[in-house]
Amino acid sequence: MGEKKAVFMAFLVGFVAGGITALFLAPASGEETRKKLKEEVDKTTEKLKAEAETLKTKAEELSSKAKDILKTKKEEVKEAIEKGKEVVKEKKEELASKLLKKEGEA
Repeated sequence: MGEKKAVFMAFLVGFVAGGITALFLAPASGEETRKKLKEEVDKTTEKLKAEAETLKTKAEELSSKAKDILKTKKEEVKEAIEKGKEVVKEKKEELASKLLKKEGEA
């Protein structure tokens, strides 16, 4: 995902730089050039805002998924700990029973 983002940003920067260069090299009056430049800046600003909104949405989705995964894993760990405690308790009782049995035989 990061590589796609880098390629997109490189394309966008190249597009803007090319547009600005074309505006300055085109035979037009200063007023026309400023108008075209402003239009290009406005278009680019809108594209960047849209991209930022998309990225924000994706970040929120990823954050939400990460929270869900952490919650699930936390519950799984708690369950594993509880099962471990039960096994330890059972083994402890089993050993105590064997020990009492041996003491009774002696």
